[in-house]
Amino acid sequence: MFVSMKDGGTAISNIRDGLSNMFNVADIKPALRHMSLGLLCLCSLVLQAQGNRIFLEHANSTNFDKNISPDYHFLIGDVQFRHDSARLYCDTAHYYRADNSLRAFGNVRIEQGDTLFIFGKTLFYDGNKKLAQLRNNVRMVNKEVTLFTDHLDYDRVANIGYYYRGGKIVDASNTLSSDYGRYNPDTKMAFFKKDVVLTHPQFLLKTDTLNYNTETGTASIISRTEIEAENADIIAYRGWYNTKTDKSLLLDRSYIISEKRSLTADSILYEQSLDIGEAFVNIELIDSSRNTTLTSDYAFYDQSNNYVLLTKKALLREYSGQDTFYLHADTLLGKQDSIYDTFRAYYNVRSYRRDLQGLCDSAFYSTRDSVLQLFGNPILWADNQQISGQQILLYTKNQQPDYMEVEGLALLASKEDSGLFNQSSGRKLTAYFLDNKVRRVVIEGNPESIYLPRDEKQKILGMNRLENGSLYIFMDEEGKVERLKVSPQPKGKFYPLQLLTEEVKYLEHFSWPIHLRPTDPADVFRLTDRPRAENMSTNIGGAAGEGANAPGRAALRTFKSKNSK
Repeated sequence: MFVSMKDGGTAISNIRDGLSNMFNVADIKPALRHMSLGLLCLCSLVLQAQGNRIFLEHANSTNFDKNISPDYHFLIGDVQFRHDSARLYCDTAHYYRADNSLRAFGNVRIEQGDTLFIFGKTLFYDGNKKLAQLRNNVRMVNKEVTLFTDHLDYDRVANIGYYYRGGKIVDASNTLSSDYGRYNPDTKMAFFKKDVVLTHPQFLLKTDTLNYNTETGTASIISRTEIEAENADIIAYRGWYNTKTDKSLLLDRSYIISEKRSLTADSILYEQSLDIGEAFVNIELIDSSRNTTLTSDYAFYDQSNNYVLLTKKALLREYSGQDTFYLHADTLLGKQDSIYDTFRAYYNVRSYRRDLQGLCDSAFYSTRDSVLQLFGNPILWADNQQISGQQILLYTKNQQPDYMEVEGLALLASKEDSGLFNQSSGRKLTAYFLDNKVRRVVIEGNPESIYLPRDEKQKILGMNRLENGSLYIFMDEEGKVERLKVSPQPKGKFYPLQLLTEEVKYLEHFSWPIHLRPTDPADVFRLTDRPRAENMSTNIGGAAGEGANAPGRAALRTFKSKNSK
């Protein structure tokens, strides 16, 4: 058995002073107090040396009644205990030596090492279980982390502090409050349950259950969580949010919602300070102000600059009109500013609307001039009509087609009876719309035309083949040719049906790739064997609108992770 010489010396000194004063009747009571305190300290030293006992180090005075409870001591003034590596301080205490426990009152303080300090008004401490129960104005301080509550149970074996009637934990940047909570100074992990609120200078987080690492500042999301911020709100179901770096990973179809837009996906990487992020699988980006929905399996977006890039089953749905417009491409790019919107689609572009379908290699649209530009041998279908060329410019008005210019090998064709086609071609074709239907067409630049006139019973009489001059075509509501006008006087020849040969049935650049035509919204994803146009490199960098100056994917993807593809 080992006893500290200093502590033992103090106890012996108190006993000696008590014995010397016993012979003085006037000093009998102080003598007894000296002897009691000395004997109590000696007993504590012996018991502490024998096992895991609470050791009384100091008290200004002690009182006990051996007839009532010989193991109960009432300690007053600067009371100090030691229990293995912990020290306990208070103003007064009830010490139960046999039970190896105590109750402390007034200015209670527990010190464990040089990093953990616990303060409160009252304490019950069980030395056998190493359990401290502190009440009223409790503070648990671990370096920069402070736990506040009125009811704290501190398990020294597990080194975990619990509160269960409301409390909060405050670190350098966050305040977290809940009905129930616990904190481990070793792992720096805190757990919160019921009415959890995390307050950060830039946002407010509310949830039912939360894990939080006070060292990294990372909140682990394990239940439905709402995050309110200046630029956007987040609804998350699983993931994490690092409050120091403002980066987060959101899983299980979480949402990011701003004033006019919402984003959801299977997983989202988001950096709130820069307002940028990446999304993966089953992405849906809704813009209510533009009546559009973008979907894909990969997206990069920059909320502050209103920029978005989508790949992997990228699809645009626009529903401002009576019918929804669908457009798919390998890559979709969108950019918005305070005045204009721009939109780009690259490679294998296919679109569908009930009254209009199309395909091309790339497309560009800007609200600056409300012109939809199609590049790479585009083709458009409306009812039984087909329009194709090397480039198509579709001018819109009030989000509806107004007129269209087709340049380079322009061709207008419509299928008639018996496998015959009305056909018109030239260097430039201009089509004018009325109620979303082509009603008038003007063809210039070496125009050629094959026209199938009909009798009163709508029976085809034969075939007119015309060339030279400018060609004017007028159509009815069903897209059928009503009449045709050529100016000046053209060259032409009429062929009876029975004299038609394959050589005269078709114009030089005639093509009818009806198998490529999208048939429904899902068909825009169909891969075809259509070769890519050779002039795409110039279209993307030039005519496709700011292509050379448009930011590339590599430059934009500044927010990297191992999940990025």
